[in-house]
Amino acid sequence: MKRTAFFALIFILVFTCFSCVTKPVPILGDKKNAITNIYIEYLNIGDVYYSLEKYDKSLEYYKLAMQDSSLYWASYYKMAKVYAVQSNWDAALPMYRRMLRREKDNDSIKASIAYIYAMTGSLKKAERAYKELVYLQPDNREYLENLIAVYFAREHYEDGRAALDILIEKFPDSENIQKFRDVLKNVDDEQSEEIPLDEDFDEGRSVFDEELETSDEDDIEVPFESKADAKETLNKS
Repeated sequence: MKRTAFFALIFILVFTCFSCVTKPVPILGDKKNAITNIYIEYLNIGDVYYSLEKYDKSLEYYKLAMQDSSLYWASYYKMAKVYAVQSNWDAALPMYRRMLRREKDNDSIKASIAYIYAMTGSLKKAERAYKELVYLQPDNREYLENLIAVYFAREHYEDGRAALDILIEKFPDSENIQKFRDVLKNVDDEQSEEIPLDEDFDEGRSVFDEELETSDEDDIEVPFESKADAKETLNKS
């Protein structure tokens, strides 16, 4: 069930983008800002390539835009998101970590890090991260949904069930409620099909092996009958 739950996790998890402006950055008209305008244009071109899912090209232009100090962090944020979308976790995680050092109270950055934990299989850390995020933002539906998904991926179904009850109560319109219910139904069905074993059962040793080790002296010996004796016994019956 763990594999199935993890696929559910991948499907449900929502990557939180922050500081990713979808509108083009306005280009200033002042001649004094002509050089800066070039780098702003680089940033906007990077956004266009990103929207076209040409991520390598978008990275090229974000790196060019970073050469302007005023655009450094805006470009840096966008690059981190590109790496995450490309599943380049080794590049993305250090960047988000660096951003978190600058903005320690930024929950969106924390959510991005939690997402990377989950997608790289660091589920214990992902659980801790989403628990903290749910505590910090109890009205954030996505954080709660992701926590439930992580619970299921770790096969902590009772914790997931309890969190799902909260989701149903607080966010009854969530489209993921049925998905979570389906996961739990599959788990319940699998558990009902399992035949419970006696607590004294030792999987490493069969009772039949023990039987074979019993001394021959304990066996009940059946006397050998000749064919004549057998025929006589049959006639008597």
